[in-house]
Amino acid sequence: MRHHEGGLPDRLVHAGVTVREAEVLWAVAERLRNREIAERLHVSVRTVESHIAALLRKLDAPDRAALAETGARLRRSARAGSALPAPLTSLVGRAEETSELLALLGSHRLVTLIGPGGVGKTRLALHVAESAGAESAGAESAGATALADRFPGGVRMADLAPVEPESVGDTFARALGVVPEPGWPLRDIMREVAAVSGCLLLADNCEHVVAEAAEIVADLLGAGGALRVLATSREPLGIPGEVAYQVPALPLPAPDASERAESIAHYDAVRLFVDRAAAASPGFALTDAVAPAVAALCRRLDGLPLAIELAASRLRTFGPVELVEHLDRRFELLSAGARTAPPRHRALRSTIDWSYRLLDDGERALFERLGVFPADFDLAAIESACGGEDLGGEAVITLLPRLVDKSLVSTAGRGTGRYRLLETIRAYAAHRLAGSGRESDARGRHAAHYLAFAEQAAERLRTSEQRVWLDRMTTEQPNLHAALAHAVSTGDVESAWRLIAALQRFWDVTGRRRDAHKWVRQALAVADPPATPAVVAGLTEACLILDSRDARAAFDLARKAASLAAGLDGLTRARAARAVGTSATWIRPELVAPALREALAGFGDEHPWDSALTMQGLAITTADLDRALQWGRDSAAFFRRAGDQICAANTLYIMAQRSMSAGVADDEVQAWLGESHALAEAAGSEADMAHAAVGFAQLAWLRGDHDQAAELMTECLPTLRRLGDRRCTGRALHMLGQRAYERQEPARAEELLRASVEAIALAGQSFVLVSAIEALAAVYAAQRRPRSAAVLLGTAHSVREAAGAHMRPRRPPDQELRHALLRVLGAGPFDSAHRRGERLSPAAALRLVPLHEPPLLTTP
Repeated sequence: MRHHEGGLPDRLVHAGVTVREAEVLWAVAERLRNREIAERLHVSVRTVESHIAALLRKLDAPDRAALAETGARLRRSARAGSALPAPLTSLVGRAEETSELLALLGSHRLVTLIGPGGVGKTRLALHVAESAGAESAGAESAGATALADRFPGGVRMADLAPVEPESVGDTFARALGVVPEPGWPLRDIMREVAAVSGCLLLADNCEHVVAEAAEIVADLLGAGGALRVLATSREPLGIPGEVAYQVPALPLPAPDASERAESIAHYDAVRLFVDRAAAASPGFALTDAVAPAVAALCRRLDGLPLAIELAASRLRTFGPVELVEHLDRRFELLSAGARTAPPRHRALRSTIDWSYRLLDDGERALFERLGVFPADFDLAAIESACGGEDLGGEAVITLLPRLVDKSLVSTAGRGTGRYRLLETIRAYAAHRLAGSGRESDARGRHAAHYLAFAEQAAERLRTSEQRVWLDRMTTEQPNLHAALAHAVSTGDVESAWRLIAALQRFWDVTGRRRDAHKWVRQALAVADPPATPAVVAGLTEACLILDSRDARAAFDLARKAASLAAGLDGLTRARAARAVGTSATWIRPELVAPALREALAGFGDEHPWDSALTMQGLAITTADLDRALQWGRDSAAFFRRAGDQICAANTLYIMAQRSMSAGVADDEVQAWLGESHALAEAAGSEADMAHAAVGFAQLAWLRGDHDQAAELMTECLPTLRRLGDRRCTGRALHMLGQRAYERQEPARAEELLRASVEAIALAGQSFVLVSAIEALAAVYAAQRRPRSAAVLLGTAHSVREAAGAHMRPRRPPDQELRHALLRVLGAGPFDSAHRRGERLSPAAALRLVPLHEPPLLTTP
């Protein structure tokens, strides 16, 4: 989906929707009422009503519900699109390179743009990607239009500039829409998605992680399919089949050519200088008087776009002739120490150094401190992180525009209020900061700002503004992780746990559980957590984010939190009790209800959101169905009132699951699933939408429509795997395996049910796990493999007995299958195999059970 100024999708632009009307549309999509929209946008209710009437007319929507669906669909499409950053300046030249690269992408699956920093690799790649992903028939060329047809998955971007080597895989995964999940092989899921995605993947700034990037790109391309990769790097990735495209500098006037304005005006290097100079100094024109200096300057800068743009930005201060003189002197000063560097690297380094030395003291101090930001940033962050006495008493808001004017700082998009440093300039600024003696203070200020931001965001995620704040936290993720890294590296244990507490909800909702696991491990490695409310809050939130395959680790953290909280305030003790109750589900089920009730009493009426979350836990774990559903109703009612659509959607899904597990498949269950899906859609939570879809499949199965159920689960399965949702993936595979068994396809049933057991064994969903193991045992019995079936029945028995009452399947064990196996094997061999299975975990039982057991002569 293409976007225009203000971030509006094509459809809204073509319909004449204004930016303010779009803001109202997004709020309607979140199911907000008119008064809530008015409060959010600081307008009157009557103004909101007027905007909604205009939207209904412009978008040809019959009613508000249809308008909400349109808004939600457009927001989803926007997230699934390319997310390419919008260029702020025109691309000068590069027509030949663009044409060549489009042709190469048509015939090769990996094209890497290589060249020195500042030659314009990223800008050219973005232009090519935008051309390749063009949606309209008015694309730039016939080649671009053909490529648009070839990439139905659109254009996706993995920006590796702020990424550490260990996070490269996660960055590629997110570009492909894959949610990294601890314990699942990320590469396998990425390959599956890459094989069917049909997209163009732009992998930008690979040079500092070239080995990791090359390994992943080779993996993705090896999956087959229509995926193409366009990469930028200072060196080739070194993958078989790669086409390394050397991005040339811009064409220059020859030293001996005429230097009249008319003669040099068509050279791209000159055109770029003139374009940027006119922007920096309105009224500038290329005349015969200045043409020789402009030509000399472009030659001295080797036609490097970044160096030319930096020089052009100085025209407010110097004329072209003076610019050349200053550059000549700067080159003379630097050349002795840089003779071994390639000429273009010397030109760029010299130009940045020259621009830096022309700054006054305040500008230099601010520029250096901007090196603490790993990605883009807003004005509030600059003021918070970059203040200091060395700024000469000038406010950041005064200095920043001067750095923008001098092309050392760029705006990150029209109307976004965000800024960035190009990676080459950022690295230079960071180097200067490291040698200034002020790095520690700047990084501490940066970390403190983003800690405050994270804690504010955590509160907002509990309200009707959660979608806006999820977007903001996604944007700030590199800065948030930099703040966590600072806390860990400096041994600031309290700040590390405060950040973990604040980020838990964001990590969980957006599927960043691998990030969470990494930071929890690092925080624990720093030092023993002290007994403070902030640290206990971090530990309790860590329990929630640790996956159930780490149930023991989560339970141990909860007990540590409870121990530390013993002498602290009531709220802290209640949070620790809830952590114990939640994490005990898989380890000590008898502790669940007492701990959750203790937590609920501790929260009382003063902390309603915490109480509602605790009620949600009781809805999951209370054995009595009627009581469990009442806990769920109370929890959902509060979350609805608070505007927490994600928690409300999750609670409704839990209520539907509890009912269906008890065999209830009435209209109320269907209504819960419908509302859960609508709330998840409004909140933009793909995971919760997928959960509701799984629920609809289960409901169809319970109602006897097994074909419809299998069809729905088949549709869900790729999304569930991409999202890393092991529990629901296991549910889907279980149902599909049962349907294959019903269709008398034992080999297919075995394959699906084994995969189901493997997934659910990691996820810890006992009632589905027991059912899947017993279903697989029935398949083995039908295949005349009674010993394997008996082993699995023993494992299923142990899992059933170890589960809490609320986690056991409603249906009792299949006694008919047990008696059939006894008849075939005899009591002694059956008991031996069954006892062996009782001692095995599900994963160990699968490893033990042979794929091809010698069949018996008789069938059970």
